[in-house]
Amino acid sequence: MRTLILRRARAQWPLLAAVLTVVTIGATLLGVCALLITRTADRALEVAASRAVPADTGVTAYTVTIARGDVASVDADTRSVLREAVAPFDSVMAGRMSTVMRSIPGRSEAAPGLAYLSGVEDLTDRASLVGGRWPRPGAGEAVLLERTARALGAKPGTRVRLGTELVGDPAPGITVTVVGVVNARAGGGWDRDPLGGAGYVPDYRDGSALRTAEAFGPFLMDYRDLLAGGSAVSRLEITARPDLSTPSPATLNRLGAGVRTADGRLSAVLGERVQIERIASRLPAVLAATARQQRVTASAVLAVAVLGAVLTAAALRLAGRLTADVRAAETALLSAAGTSRPQLAGLAAAEAALLALLAVAVAAPLSSLAHAALTGLPPLVDAGLAADPAVTGPQLLAVAAGAALLFLPTPARSGLARSGADVVMVALAVGAWFSARSDGADARVDAIRVLVPALMLAAGCVIALRLAPPALRAADRWTSRADGLALPLAVAEAARRPRAVAAGLLVTLGCAAATFAVAFDATWYRSQHDQADMAVGSDLVLTLGAPAFAGQGAEVDRATGGRARPAADRGVAIGQWIGGGDNPPRLVAARGPGEVPGIPVAAGGALTVTGRATGPDPLSVTPLLVLEDTNGLRTTCTAPAIRLDGRPHRLPDCAPVDGMRLIAVMLPVTAPEFAYDSVRTSAVTVDLSVPGGDGWTATSAEPWSGRLTAPTVTAYGSALRMTADVALGGPPDAARRLVATAFADPGPVPVTVSELLASQLSVGPGDQLDILVGLASVPVRIDRVTTTVPAAPGAAAISADLDTLSRALLIRGEPQFPIDAWWVTGATDAATAAGLHLGDIRTRTGEAARLTTGPVPAALPGSLRMLVPAAVLLLLAGLILHVTCDLQSRAVEVARLRGLGMTRRDIRTTLLGQHTIVLIPMLLAGTAVGAAATWLVSPLLVRSETGAVPVPAVAPVWPWPAESALLAILLAASALAVTSVVVIQSRRADAAHLRVAS
Repeated sequence: MRTLILRRARAQWPLLAAVLTVVTIGATLLGVCALLITRTADRALEVAASRAVPADTGVTAYTVTIARGDVASVDADTRSVLREAVAPFDSVMAGRMSTVMRSIPGRSEAAPGLAYLSGVEDLTDRASLVGGRWPRPGAGEAVLLERTARALGAKPGTRVRLGTELVGDPAPGITVTVVGVVNARAGGGWDRDPLGGAGYVPDYRDGSALRTAEAFGPFLMDYRDLLAGGSAVSRLEITARPDLSTPSPATLNRLGAGVRTADGRLSAVLGERVQIERIASRLPAVLAATARQQRVTASAVLAVAVLGAVLTAAALRLAGRLTADVRAAETALLSAAGTSRPQLAGLAAAEAALLALLAVAVAAPLSSLAHAALTGLPPLVDAGLAADPAVTGPQLLAVAAGAALLFLPTPARSGLARSGADVVMVALAVGAWFSARSDGADARVDAIRVLVPALMLAAGCVIALRLAPPALRAADRWTSRADGLALPLAVAEAARRPRAVAAGLLVTLGCAAATFAVAFDATWYRSQHDQADMAVGSDLVLTLGAPAFAGQGAEVDRATGGRARPAADRGVAIGQWIGGGDNPPRLVAARGPGEVPGIPVAAGGALTVTGRATGPDPLSVTPLLVLEDTNGLRTTCTAPAIRLDGRPHRLPDCAPVDGMRLIAVMLPVTAPEFAYDSVRTSAVTVDLSVPGGDGWTATSAEPWSGRLTAPTVTAYGSALRMTADVALGGPPDAARRLVATAFADPGPVPVTVSELLASQLSVGPGDQLDILVGLASVPVRIDRVTTTVPAAPGAAAISADLDTLSRALLIRGEPQFPIDAWWVTGATDAATAAGLHLGDIRTRTGEAARLTTGPVPAALPGSLRMLVPAAVLLLLAGLILHVTCDLQSRAVEVARLRGLGMTRRDIRTTLLGQHTIVLIPMLLAGTAVGAAATWLVSPLLVRSETGAVPVPAVAPVWPWPAESALLAILLAASALAVTSVVVIQSRRADAAHLRVAS
């Protein structure tokens, strides 16, 4: 047997070389896909983890209410739990704490003063020094935020006396020396400060007191001083940031598990020493999201691998049939010599095993080299996934599976149509397509979606083959009346010989696979860009890490070269409904165009308040002025409590920049005490020194708006006069707040809601809801239901105009402008915006780059770019093999035509015409099948990074320039291959074949 195999291989080496080439190409493609799914995917996880931003990797432990004797031990034990949670990675820890409130001696009884101490370990990274120096350890020194220092009248060198703590078992009073003044940096965690980084709040109320107070702070001292200083701590947070520069999938899994279980360990360790404790981190969710995205990518790459395997099987099927036809006489001779069927099967199996081993030996290193070359090209190299050649176990298994395709049974004739297998394949493809459409979307490796592309392409190709014979017979009838011999003979041969379309399945499937890969790649890129545009509300979104300030929008304009407008993007409650799980309803609101009402206020202009109240009760107001700058940002200027004594009181500098307009004034009326059963009232008149007040509206804010009646606002000379009657009895926590606005009540705010929110609440256009924004409940009216709300894709979301929403809030006595970010249109320089250090920055181009060239999704376009050349090579290899075997079997026929007087040129024309007549329609049919699959299958394969259906819906793309170029290359390469084979084989058809035939 060995001798026979070797001699036959020597005699038929071109045929065996072609078969080996086919199986090697297919096995190489499978090996590359295996490396992309395993080695590259693991590396992608590591790169994604190492590139994660600090906000995604920090693990923060929060503890609340710690007795002064337990602070040091709680700090040490918390750090131990965090260290264990982020193991095996090294970490850097930073703590910050704030003490309970202390009294400030000497303040007014109507508005007592409160202050607190804070310690921040990395203070120099979270604040910038304006004047003075940083505090020294152990010296009782502190630095103040600029607004705190201004409100207290303190400067470097000032000594401030703080009273005892306002808790049971209080620490004694202390004297603090101010040595510096600082400004809070954006993103420094100041939003978690007791005063939110404001530095001074004139109407502070923490829920433990019935009346408001002036709150100052923090007094920023050395962290270690507070740790051992004997002060009770109201809140302590410690953040551990693991070093993820050299992660591995195993250590990342351990890290995620450790962080998820750390909260329970912290509770057990701290016990009763703290009132509340928890550990919060986005790290497990980020790692889980990356793993989901990896599975989504793996599923798509597997679909490419299956398509490559089907294409290889089609090429091997053709090669097997041609080999059987070439060896038909030889097989008959061996059977006549007494060789049994099992012996013939063993001979074929031994030969296939040798070819498979050779294919594995060649494809294993070739797939490693191809993978290394692929990772050196965009987008893989841009994602940091470049790799050296290497051989892995999964890769060898995939290569062996590709080589094992040699052992697939090959029908003796072109029997797909005759056996009905094509009908079964079409039925399977249709069923799989419907199943993939109706199946719930998630991040699993879905077997149906993996198989759908191959099934749909194969089904389309067998349908095209069903249509080929009738079309060729019609062409035969049409050309039978033509002049000449070459064309009618070529068409007759193509129409009447079954072997003529033997390569039809491979040609059609190869062209369909290549065109589908190009279109799917373009569709995937288009969908990622669409998702990025939907996810990011504007060209550039700057999410603020600290409260916005007047003139900030102009700074953003100058830095980005665009136009900034304020926007809100936050979770809200709708009535009593707060959504399900971790997905609360989202409010997305941006400031649109429109006229700015109000009264112009010059930058640095001196404003005064003069107020009077009837009756013997000493009343005060705490004016809150709401001003709007040229970018639409509304800021609140809060003044200290002012006695209504008839004297003018100067307000702080409320207009730091030009172009500001006063749009609302709020006057909370306070008294030393409100007696519930009092029946006394007081008529209050307050004049604000701004000219003009036409079109203004006055209201009384909730709750218990009846405690302040008859509110009015009028222009009075060069001032804005506000009046009201205040009831001194009733609930002590009644608002008693006069609200004057430069606009009327807008009524229910018109909004657009997503289909998801509308379905969850069973609401539609015309329905009204109440949403909680800040501390105020705002009525909204649904004007429209849309598929999704921009900037909140797939969420239960509400979209509104920020100006209208803010007006509704102001009317209801809520002065805070709901701004979370700046949306910048026409931004040209995101890098300069990052230099402002105002917060996190996202751009549509950056988000699109993350979705298309990030380390996790980069494997998909890489695999598609491997499929295209593999499909072209398999098509050409099978085509050359088919034409060669066909012409070899027809050598005697060609020689007889020569004997009948046909010239070599006419013979070549006939042979070329025969194969061209079949080839061109098959390539066009393959292109049509690829286009149909693009429209039918691409929306099923493209997924968001979470595995869900993309938002917006996938729009299939057929890139005409790329597809036209590919089809032209296929036509040119196929024509060249057929022409070369025909020329070579026709020269060998001479009189020798006639002598052999006779």
